[in-house]
Amino acid sequence: MANDKERIYERIKENLYGMVDRKAIPVILDIISMSMQGYRVERDTTEVVLYEYGIEKTIYKFVVSKAVEGLSEGSLETYKRILVTFFQSVQKDIKQVTTDDIRIYLACKKMQKKSGNYMNLIRRTLSSFFKWCCDNEILTNNPVRKINSIRVEKKVRKAFSEDEMELLRISAKTLRDKSVIEFLYSTGCRVSEMCSLNISDIDFGQAKATVLGKGKKYRDVYLSPRCKIMLSEYIGSRTDNLEALFVSKPIFAENEKLNRFTKSGVEAMLRSLGKKCGIDNVHPHRFRRTAATLALKRGMPIEQVQKMLGHESIATTTIYAQSNMDDVQASHNKFII
Repeated sequence: MANDKERIYERIKENLYGMVDRKAIPVILDIISMSMQGYRVERDTTEVVLYEYGIEKTIYKFVVSKAVEGLSEGSLETYKRILVTFFQSVQKDIKQVTTDDIRIYLACKKMQKKSGNYMNLIRRTLSSFFKWCCDNEILTNNPVRKINSIRVEKKVRKAFSEDEMELLRISAKTLRDKSVIEFLYSTGCRVSEMCSLNISDIDFGQAKATVLGKGKKYRDVYLSPRCKIMLSEYIGSRTDNLEALFVSKPIFAENEKLNRFTKSGVEAMLRSLGKKCGIDNVHPHRFRRTAATLALKRGMPIEQVQKMLGHESIATTTIYAQSNMDDVQASHNKFII
């Protein structure tokens, strides 16, 4: 089990990866290590000031209720972080929070240049929390009820072009990195789903993998022939006995053990790869978007794309079905004479 200092080193390494020359990273880490000699590293724990009605205890009960509903660990941490930060800011008991308090809090976030999507996340979290308080007779009124969702300008998020996909494939030099690219593209799964997979979750005979998605629900995702071959070569090349599907080797001299490839590690690797081949915004979710966009473009029924992506609502899947103007123009030229 890695201690807090090792976790910090790992995080620093992942953030440096792709930003500085790889040969310089061990030197930087050694300097940091020497500078930290004599200091003890501990995780920061955010404590909520306890009021008459026990805000900390109430938040805990709310988060537990969401865990029972099947929310992921990441979602639970987000709920907790947003609620703790909010109550630390307003410095009021649950029963004293007003609609104006929440409006002012959101206005402050806007002044801090927070995105509309993030502000909506705060609003939804607070609304869910205060509704739960009403349902459990802690409150009689939800102060978020009168606050509408924040308008957000919809941006067209581009998938990778076929040329960009080929360039990424060519630029990736290791079997692991090539396998990660093929797996994300072939399956369309979330990076967190991929990182939690074990080798035993892969069925090479059926060319599929079983992932645990949002809501603690299992689903099958499928491997293209290219992905299947690349993944088989990668696993066959490994000499470790770890169960993780993808592994990463820390570059610290004091820690040579392989670890499970983390979400932040995958993101750092892809950022570096994007810079290397001159492609902007190379991140895991863009492979998911590319898989869905190309599947729909090539005629895959949207209901099947929904199942592939693990979406609860087909409305979420339709986001990927938004035609770009090139498609519209091509169809116009074909059908409008």
